[in-house]
Amino acid sequence: MNKRTLLFVFIIALSLIPFTALLLKTASNNNFPNFLYANELPKKTITDEIEKELNQDFNKTGKTKISSQENQASNKSKSVDADANKGADKPSAEINYPIASNRKSPIGINANEIFEQDSSIPFLDLMRVATPFHENIRCRAKDKPCLTSAKVEYDKQGWPKKLNGGTAGVFFLRNVQLAALPPGEFSVLYDGKGKLEYLHNIEVVSQKPGIDKITFTKRADGFMTAALKIVKSNPNKPLRNIRILMPGGICHDNPYQQVADKSVCKGDSTYLSFEKHYAKILFNPDYLNFMKDFSVIRFMPMSGITRNAHTTWDKRPTMDEPTWGGIYGSRGAPLEVQVELANRIKADPWLNVPHGADDDYITQFATYVHKHLDSELKPHIEYTNEAWNSNFVHNEYMQKMGIAEKLDQDALMAGYKYYAKRSIEFFKIWEDIYGGHEKLVRVIGGWDTRPDISGIILAYDNTYKHVDAIAIAPYIGGNIRGFRESKNVDDIFHLLNDKKSYRSLPKIMHELDKHAKLAKEFGISLIAYEGGQGLVDWAAKDYTKHPNPLFFAANRDKRMGKLYKTLYKNWRKMGAGLFVAFTAPRTCNANGCWGLKEHIRQEVDDAPKHKATLKYISNNKSWWDWGKIKDAKKPPSSKVAHYLPKQDPNKPRIVIRPAKGDKKHFFRLENPQALNILLEGETWDKRDISGKWQVKWDKKNIYLIAKVYDKEYSVDSDDPSQDDSVEFFISNKGKEYHFIYKRLSANKSNKFDGTERTIEGEVIVKKGGKSIKLAYEMKSKFDGYEISATIPWKQLGISPAVKKKLRMDVIVNDDDDGGDREARLGWNTRKSQPSSKDFGMILMSGR
Repeated sequence: MNKRTLLFVFIIALSLIPFTALLLKTASNNNFPNFLYANELPKKTITDEIEKELNQDFNKTGKTKISSQENQASNKSKSVDADANKGADKPSAEINYPIASNRKSPIGINANEIFEQDSSIPFLDLMRVATPFHENIRCRAKDKPCLTSAKVEYDKQGWPKKLNGGTAGVFFLRNVQLAALPPGEFSVLYDGKGKLEYLHNIEVVSQKPGIDKITFTKRADGFMTAALKIVKSNPNKPLRNIRILMPGGICHDNPYQQVADKSVCKGDSTYLSFEKHYAKILFNPDYLNFMKDFSVIRFMPMSGITRNAHTTWDKRPTMDEPTWGGIYGSRGAPLEVQVELANRIKADPWLNVPHGADDDYITQFATYVHKHLDSELKPHIEYTNEAWNSNFVHNEYMQKMGIAEKLDQDALMAGYKYYAKRSIEFFKIWEDIYGGHEKLVRVIGGWDTRPDISGIILAYDNTYKHVDAIAIAPYIGGNIRGFRESKNVDDIFHLLNDKKSYRSLPKIMHELDKHAKLAKEFGISLIAYEGGQGLVDWAAKDYTKHPNPLFFAANRDKRMGKLYKTLYKNWRKMGAGLFVAFTAPRTCNANGCWGLKEHIRQEVDDAPKHKATLKYISNNKSWWDWGKIKDAKKPPSSKVAHYLPKQDPNKPRIVIRPAKGDKKHFFRLENPQALNILLEGETWDKRDISGKWQVKWDKKNIYLIAKVYDKEYSVDSDDPSQDDSVEFFISNKGKEYHFIYKRLSANKSNKFDGTERTIEGEVIVKKGGKSIKLAYEMKSKFDGYEISATIPWKQLGISPAVKKKLRMDVIVNDDDDGGDREARLGWNTRKSQPSSKDFGMILMSGR
């Protein structure tokens, strides 16, 4: 190397010293803000070595992840107008989060689902909550033509890579109050080459390569909807990585307040614009400001586990998806985001996994939390959500797995037992990773008005010995008939406080007290996973229709704040612990008015539920001690064995009501009995082998109806019990009567064509060696069939009377492919060929 070359290298090296120093300074300051517990070092978080975390130990799928948004931002710099990035921003500035003041708060909060109608606006980037491109192929009539064409092709992350002559679009706000958003120009950043078009309540200010500026307008009702679509995209460099960013930024020493520009940041306070620092800031300051008052954040809704069928870790929500919004089963924020939010505001995270998550999923999940969650925080862990709720696929899954593992013949009971069993397995995985359960809160879910179910779950196989808390959802409301008859808001509050009203405050507290006593008997804590008012009429689909306007007015009334105050006070008085309210700010609509506020920027004085909650938090500190709860000695299993059901065959199982009014109402399934007991067959499928039945009576007849869920139609045997059919058994003083009602074909193809048909048939009953023909009706339904029958008492030789007892049972036969039946399902008996002693006792009521 000659002297001239050496001199050149020396000069270059000297010139790089300042740049190297700047890089080192930036690297040293590029963590998220230091968590302000004494002498604790900051944890690694999302932007902190995210590529290493996602591509190495955290991600074991073998898939290549795209770079984090922070790195993507640097990659797009050439396509963004240089003037847009001028300002006083300092990339090395840290964000100073105040010392947590919520650690002793007795109230937690549920985070909302990730979808475009969420008025809590959790993220700076509105694209995070948008409906995925591919979901906008399906659209409502008023949204047609659809935003996304069926011809569009996508890359592995879900970004459109080829439009093929069509368009690809998303809704990122829908029916949200404009007041929920800060005023000003929003920046829409993107990579690649193409063009965006905007729809609904959007005005375009400017469009340049890589960056558009937009503002929002509102409708007459104050709400707005916003959508965009890609109308042009270069297939060699497709338009992707869209970010829809709020205006302004934050001062680094106050992350809970959005500011318009750098002029607001005084003294040494550094201004961090959202446009440059969105990946580091991540959350909407207004959202953090709301969430910071709660000691626990339940992430169940935000995580998207409801109706989620994912079983393996590689299917979880990830950081590189275009959006985390969408329909049930596909939406959900990544675990990284959940942990980061908990770390930011020093709130204990309440974490759930999908019902079908396998052991590896749970292991990976728990490992990440253990590694990344602030060590001062205590994860509250719960397997799935509302496993008992028949509205969710979770419940069907529990029953199916319980039957498969032969935990019980009764699908409902098998489901409760499987939920208990799987919860213990779930807790054990966490305990192995955490080295014990001392730093965990192990939660199992119950039904607020069904302490009997909670008792079964806890008592089965000593589940309670592995649990720290039973969680229920104390909701106030419920008297739908009374609400529909209400004339004003005063009537609504009368029903909410009336001791005789279903699910009124006094009524629900009486039921909750039973749960409090149950928890005490098992030696665990009673906590609330959700709770608050529950004013909703599920039949009223239009938010403008009665009684919805009265419900909304009641939620905005000061008396609602007083109701919450009383609820919280009584909750503590009965000895219960943590109360996790439902929910973060949420718009009132036909599905309820659940949010503590109606949108994230609503003033506290205009939100009585939120105001009452904050006041309660300020006047009350958490009164429970998880250490003492865990150390408390659990009772022996013999003391709680009475919670496991033992049926008395001589005790009436049900009371049957008189048939009154129009005959067509006799066969309405008003209070049906479930058909759950699998007498033959290996698998349980709610859609193929399940049902419900009901019986009524008058002086002349007994009226029977059965609704059977059945996917396959088969009626090819001479023996009706080997085909799709329903059997009714009646016994009185040793005499047994057996009726078989065979499913009849509604058309020649044996397939339901969408038309409900009523078919007259006959059943032959043998009595004293003679055959009796009785008429019945069968209706084909899209999901099965219904059979209704009228049987004269005189044919049974029975004299009906109030308080008379009879033994009855119902069995459903299921044949899917011809030949012999595949399954046989019963109500009370556990024998495939029952005798009268196996039937359930019924009591005839006069009212």
